[in-house]
Amino acid sequence: MSKTKIINFLIALKHEAIPIIDYFELTLNDKKFRNIFSNVEKTIFLIITGIGIKNAKKAVTKLKKLNNNKDDIWVNIGIAGHETFKEGSIYEIKKVISSNNKNTFFTNSFYNKIPTTTVCCVDKEEKKYNNKYLYDMESFGFLEALDSLTIKENIFMFKIVSDNLQFKPKSYKNVAISFISKHIRKIDNILDEYRNKPLENFYNVTLMLNIIKNKYHVTFYNKKKLEKILTKIFVIKGQKEIKNDILVSKSLNSLIKKFESYLTKYILKI
Repeated sequence: MSKTKIINFLIALKHEAIPIIDYFELTLNDKKFRNIFSNVEKTIFLIITGIGIKNAKKAVTKLKKLNNNKDDIWVNIGIAGHETFKEGSIYEIKKVISSNNKNTFFTNSFYNKIPTTTVCCVDKEEKKYNNKYLYDMESFGFLEALDSLTIKENIFMFKIVSDNLQFKPKSYKNVAISFISKHIRKIDNILDEYRNKPLENFYNVTLMLNIIKNKYHVTFYNKKKLEKILTKIFVIKGQKEIKNDILVSKSLNSLIKKFESYLTKYILKI
């Protein structure tokens, strides 16, 4: 049994949204909300948030009211600047920091065969790029708002390089439309892999958790920890292998450490 998950796109500016609206054949969702588009048949929604962290957070809340489903996929796509990255190149964002906030947020830990990097979110246009980061003005707001609404495995963020110290476009509008159009099919293929995952993974997690509980005393804290770990483990390991790890384990602590090592090694591939 499977269920196609809803995709919620969070896009800062209209010219960044145009290629997505065209590709997924989205139309205005409601005349009262001029910034929300949808294709109900494809279960895809898009909101144009406006610039800035506060606008990003408000947009998440607004779209959540429209689609209040636990397992929705949340996607931010936009252009961003970097010191040296080539204009038009695409990166999946796994980590977001803020220029004025100590908190750090993460997206999914999946390996999607495209380059990954970190975004630094700023309050105003960045002119002196740090070589480590891409720069934007909304990403921190998206992830901060989503942090209490969904698990990070349901969050995807893609940034396309709009400029660097050697290249400044004459029109950011034209660049956004052109570069995002170039990569939208690739993004769609990545999202499609996850939005149609069968519900059987949920039952597999429950089954494995029950096997662990039959073997070890599991506290409430460790139960919650194992639920999160097993959800991720099923992305990279089969049920037979996971079950065998449980059966041959010597202690609950050693089992958890083994699972965590799988995830660490997996993330290091990115």
